[in-house]
Amino acid sequence: MKRTKKRKAFGAALGIAVAALVLAACIATIIINCFVPVKYLSAYVVRAEERNADELRITFLDVAFGDCSLVELPGGKTMLIDGGNGDYDNMLSLLTLLNRRGVEKIDYLVCTSVKDEHCGGLSEVVLHKEIGAAYIPYCKNTRVTEEYHRLMTALEEKDVPCITAQVGEGVSDGQNGWFFSFLSPVNSLSPNGEYAELNQSATAVNIEKASAVLWLEYGENCFLFTSDARVETLERIVTEYGLCRQLNQPYCAVDGHSVELEKCDFLTVPGHGGESNTYAPFFDLITPRHAVVSVGENFSGYPDSAALSNVYNYASPFYTKYDGDITIVATSANYQIFKEK
Repeated sequence: MKRTKKRKAFGAALGIAVAALVLAACIATIIINCFVPVKYLSAYVVRAEERNADELRITFLDVAFGDCSLVELPGGKTMLIDGGNGDYDNMLSLLTLLNRRGVEKIDYLVCTSVKDEHCGGLSEVVLHKEIGAAYIPYCKNTRVTEEYHRLMTALEEKDVPCITAQVGEGVSDGQNGWFFSFLSPVNSLSPNGEYAELNQSATAVNIEKASAVLWLEYGENCFLFTSDARVETLERIVTEYGLCRQLNQPYCAVDGHSVELEKCDFLTVPGHGGESNTYAPFFDLITPRHAVVSVGENFSGYPDSAALSNVYNYASPFYTKYDGDITIVATSANYQIFKEK
């Protein structure tokens, strides 16, 4: 009888202890999750690296078939151009990179396209990092893709200032010697522009045509991010640039800093090297010294051999699929390139 009572008492005590442990674990998880997302916990168990504040560092992240570039600007500000497709492994890699680089605030968040492989991971970034301002496509239908809808919802919830990614927008930091400027799409108010076509009919072609093209310059180093720009966009850029040169007018200038496309050092190959995203005169104009193809496994034949032939005329490209993360560290006069693999 006494043994039975003891067993019952022990069982009750054990049950209470287990319940207490479970409760404590739940409370700890809730507390941790307030500061660090539990599913990405390993991304936060990293040591932040130090870097030279006078250097520009750009990392093209391997996010399989997608685009994601972290830009650490001289003077301490940061820019994130796209965020991959949002898959768990890609998000873990992105958040790990941000934390390893000590990035708590992204001053300029750039969404170049409503397509999932560009904006899919940005909503998670908005939730877990402070955002200064976001450059986004002018798309009236925020549900055009599920990934874009999640991003717009997150930006609204965090009350992030949003700016349309279009010609005329950009930022110049004269003190630290850098500026960036959008070359495309044209103004969202243009009745014949890419955004007008996108909002009239969100076809796959119109979505790609409305991709943002961004120029970044630091000292003697110039970088061109082309997202999914199609041949029509590349042709327009070549034509408009040629006209500006003929008239001796500045092209896509920001605070007096004009874009000179012939000075391009590094190019992201448009559309992951798609056959509809290449235009030989564009490459003949910019003559890039280096190029990167952000691509992974796919069933659509990317990158296309004909598209790559235009690239190989001037540069042997890096591939995130084979080279992993690709990082450029630049001073005002030169740069170095590092591959993960």
